[in-house]
Amino acid sequence: MASMNESRQPPVERSPTVPLERKGFWAISLTLLMIAYNISVMPAIMPAIVAEFDASVGYIQSILVLFSLTTAAFAPTTENLCRYFGRTPVFLTGLMLYGIGIGFTSLSPSVGALAVSFSFWTGLAATPLISTPWSVVDLSYEGKAQEQATVVLIIASALGGLSGALLGGFIASQLSWRWAFAPSLVVLIIIGMLRRAIPKLMLRRELPIDWIGGLLSFLGLGSILVGISLSGEFGWWEPRRLFVIAGVVLPPFAISIVPTLIAVGVILLGFFVFWQRRQANRRQASLLRVGLLRNRGFVLGMLTAMLHTVITSGLQFNLFQFVPVAMSLNPFQTALTVIPYNITMILVIVMVLKYLALGDRIPPKYIVHSGLMLLAVGIGLLYHSIHRQVRSWELMPGLMLMGVGSGLFMAYISRLTYTDVAKHEKPEGTGIYNPVQNLGSSLGRAILGTLLVYYASRGIVDGILTQLGATISLARRSQLIADLQEMIQTLSKREVGEVILRNLPPEMAPLVRPIALEAAMTGMRASLITALLIVVVCLLLSTRLPKYASRAERQN
Repeated sequence: MASMNESRQPPVERSPTVPLERKGFWAISLTLLMIAYNISVMPAIMPAIVAEFDASVGYIQSILVLFSLTTAAFAPTTENLCRYFGRTPVFLTGLMLYGIGIGFTSLSPSVGALAVSFSFWTGLAATPLISTPWSVVDLSYEGKAQEQATVVLIIASALGGLSGALLGGFIASQLSWRWAFAPSLVVLIIIGMLRRAIPKLMLRRELPIDWIGGLLSFLGLGSILVGISLSGEFGWWEPRRLFVIAGVVLPPFAISIVPTLIAVGVILLGFFVFWQRRQANRRQASLLRVGLLRNRGFVLGMLTAMLHTVITSGLQFNLFQFVPVAMSLNPFQTALTVIPYNITMILVIVMVLKYLALGDRIPPKYIVHSGLMLLAVGIGLLYHSIHRQVRSWELMPGLMLMGVGSGLFMAYISRLTYTDVAKHEKPEGTGIYNPVQNLGSSLGRAILGTLLVYYASRGIVDGILTQLGATISLARRSQLIADLQEMIQTLSKREVGEVILRNLPPEMAPLVRPIALEAAMTGMRASLITALLIVVVCLLLSTRLPKYASRAERQN
């Protein structure tokens, strides 16, 4: 009887039979650096891609959103594959496919090919590459050693983001955006050379793969994220344009496709939860043990971290769109302008965890609260620094203060999230936590990016009407704003300018750029206010987190 019950236990990863070698640790750290580099390089090289393909910012934004969508939606199935085949073989397979995907991305002949290679191929391959390093650290280290290893992974990811924006922007401005992916391929080759040092994580037993659960999770998350990414083009509720597939208009009633897709996604995720409960009750294969989602501390920490990701990813994405317009800077100069946030965040994380060890003297919960409050103050400074003649140095105080806040927050939010999670549950927790952060990154770009486009479009329409002294109906004004939003997201900047000037008197031509600049400032400020509101929600959620990061600290 005992053996029968044991055979029905869910698969649990065990620590490797030998300690993690230094080369193995370098391999997993470089993996996170490589992934972060390629994600952050896309906004930096966006103007060059738009110019070459005569595309739009909206298309490239959608590619980034779809990348996050793919990694988030495929993560549960990846964890299932890791439990069946072993994490290391799945990781190495993902590494090989990732290199192929990045190669195809750099050679893409069109925006469509770029979307397929980067968003789908590379997104699928990146899923095990994102989760494996954290799982290896969780199972290979304990105590202070685990904390220090976690710090290195955080720094590696942050350095990847920093180098992607800076180095990628420089390469794009000096050579071509296609060469901007070359550094990540070099890093991938180094990881491949170190692959033998990555430990083979062991499984208690094998279970069949839960393909139904994987399909439900992929379609559910995918439907929600696609809906959000389409909001700028099709409208949140009232349809700005029809969504047509094979001549069939969807949905068949007068609302946008966006709420329809989100509703379908929520329903599918409901079926996913039901299916997981059914599989768990029958002791059959399932993607996740839903019981982990009943852990209030884990869920609150995960959601708090996700909202922080929404804020930082969305604002950085918007800055890469706003700064070139406001200051007439190239991608490399834009990266230099935005980079103080990343540098400050890295320095703060290192100082807090490695040298100051603030968590030994101050409850980590209070450090997280302090970080969020400083993040809010930094956003406020950034808001007040935006004006028509803004210069890069004027944005620096706000960005640096945001970096300090994010550094304090990120230093301890993960530890607080896993306070009540058992060690053997950590790999599965990572399989949930990381994709949720990818979801936050996708939501940040979609929501705050959409706000920037909407308010910029509204500002341009209202500014031109004011200069013309024209009065139109509210319905006509709303239609013009919607049309301009669609043009901004589907046409190049040059084409948008040509369309606007074509429909204006010649004497209005010199006024278009000042109007567009004022509209861009309005859009950026709107996204900053929205980010500030999200910080408030994030702070409220964090008040329910545990005070300390471990049971031992609680007892002391």
